[in-house]
Amino acid sequence: MAKTFGFNDDELKLLLVSVRHMRRTFAAARASAPEAQPAADAYAKLYDDLFEKLLDMVGPVPEHLEGPLSE
Repeated sequence: MAKTFGFNDDELKLLLVSVRHMRRTFAAARASAPEAQPAADAYAKLYDDLFEKLLDMVGPVPEHLEGPLSE
């Protein structure tokens, strides 16, 4: 499926790592700045949804990578 969109496996891995990093960034922002909660929640949801779509594109993830991807 990834080839349908023009991505190779390495590019998809990089995208997953990037999106995971952004998810962590928003989690930290939501914890430290409650006044920004609504905006942070909206962006966090976009990144969560994107992460799930990328995981679907990648297909089965080896067990040794599942933990680091979900952290």
